[in-house]
Amino acid sequence: MEQTPIIPFRARWGRLLSAADAAEYLGISPTTLKTLGIQAKSIGRRVMWDRVDLDRFVDRMTDQPIPAAEQGKEQDDEEARFFERRRARGRN
Repeated sequence: MEQTPIIPFRARWGRLLSAADAAEYLGISPTTLKTLGIQAKSIGRRVMWDRVDLDRFVDRMTDQPIPAAEQGKEQDDEEARFFERRRARGRN
């Protein structure tokens, strides 16, 4: 019987994660991460995902209540994603 390799838990995740680290954080593949529509941040030529955005995505997915202090930001983020998708389709 073949044993699965044990991957050590990262005791401290940084705030911004690469695609591979963000995917590992969520337990998915990097390809799947890029299809979820989670807003990435650009730092120079690097593309990074904010751990807070990843957690917020999972909270929305599992119907976890969003704290009142974050609801305004959540609405702004959702609106920004809507207009970004619209621009990508060529509709200004």
